Amino acid sequence: MGAGCSSDHGGYRSNIIGSGVPNLKIAIVGDTEVGKTCIMLRYLKNQFSPMYIPTKKAVIESAVKKINVPGHTVASLTIWDIPGREDMDLHKTYFRDLDAAIVVVDLTEMNSIEMAPVWKQTILNNTFVTCPVKEASHGGQVKTMTMEEHPVDKETFPVLLVGNKFDVIEQKVQAERLKKYAQESQETEGEEKRVWSLGGPLTEEEKPECIKLLEKQAEDHNFHASVMVSARDGDGSVREAMQNLVRHVLENKYSMKKYRNKGDSKKHKEKRKKEIEGLDKTGIKSFDTEFISANTSVKKITTLREFYNKSLTKFKEGCQLAQIVEKEENSLEDCVAALKKNIGEGAKLKVKKDEDFCKLKVSSKDEDFKPAKKIRILLNIFHTEYASVCKSIQKDCPLMDKKLQQQDEAIETMCKECWEEVATVEQGQPRSEEEIKRITDIIETNRAKMQHACLEARAAVSVVEDAMKKIKTAFLW
Repeated sequence: MGAGCSSDHGGYRSNIIGSGVPNLKIAIVGDTEVGKTCIMLRYLKNQFSPMYIPTKKAVIESAVKKINVPGHTVASLTIWDIPGREDMDLHKTYFRDLDAAIVVVDLTEMNSIEMAPVWKQTILNNTFVTCPVKEASHGGQVKTMTMEEHPVDKETFPVLLVGNKFDVIEQKVQAERLKKYAQESQETEGEEKRVWSLGGPLTEEEKPECIKLLEKQAEDHNFHASVMVSARDGDGSVREAMQNLVRHVLENKYSMKKYRNKGDSKKHKEKRKKEIEGLDKTGIKSFDTEFISANTSVKKITTLREFYNKSLTKFKEGCQLAQIVEKEENSLEDCVAALKKNIGEGAKLKVKKDEDFCKLKVSSKDEDFKPAKKIRILLNIFHTEYASVCKSIQKDCPLMDKKLQQQDEAIETMCKECWEEVATVEQGQPRSEEEIKRITDIIETNRAKMQHACLEARAAVSVVEDAMKKIKTAFLW
């Protein structure tokens, strides 16, 4: 699931789903009770559990994520949550073919921060990439294939240092600020008081020793970077840290140019659509029935998102070609405000509710009034293309989101109850370990794509709701 051999030709393990979706393997390591599992849970499911349950064996989670690199690439992530107390002999197994690693420390424990370089060295000493070696017979035919392991480049392999429980540190800083504020208020009563900011970033003077040590460890031991996060608070810090790490791997190690979609040919678009949208078949009827049904929703959600972007771009470009906006980069509200301004003398453009979205209505005392042709074309694009897809998103995406969640729950139940069907073929013959692993990987990848589609559906609804607010704002100008 991790990187192949580091070369221009790739390695043995496929690091691409199809040929367009990078497939990355990341390990999370650190002492016990530092919050490794909480960080993974916050990033993958945006959840937090206050209960501490020690991780007794490596936990593997898969997810398909959209990464903010040029082209907004989708990446398939496999994250390994490694127990804090683990048999050192197993580390080499866990770290084989890693693309990156994260060392998590507890900011409230100085000893935990001091252990960071030890964990990094453990990673570097046990991380290898595998490559196939073909041995040919005298006749030139391939006789056997063996695997070779090569150590990673210890200077460039990305290891991110994450200081967890920053919320606790922030609370202490806030308490100290309040204490100083109260003290100064007493000392300067009746005098001109200093203006205190109880929020805002830490000053160098306020920076606790734990943060100074975290930054020093990162600099002294060549970590990719150091960041402070709170797995407990849903403040986006965990997501930002993870996205930045994945972005670094995609842009540097895998050279994102390889995965940017080039060309506009029909064949290329169909191939990309299949790679990113399609759910693969397992060959097991009960699972494939669910995946075929879910595939319809996954494809429709992707289509709606793409058509939304295309119709909005077409509307904005139309406004620019009609020369009713001046800037090259215009917002939706800029274009609507320009339409309102250029609707014509004696006429008004109003926004009216239309089903789950809105429409732009021209009103004039002159019954024979018609806007200029270029304005009529723009209004037609807005209503027949942009507003049309917005209404479809509002109507269909919540239903597809709910349906996909129900199907994912059904598949999760099937994974528990239908294992015998996965493990055996006709007449009770057992499947090979390779075949079982292939089926399991397909199920995990399909479920990850379904979960990603749910997030896309919710994001689409949010974008449309935001667009309605922007359009209404344009009429206040």
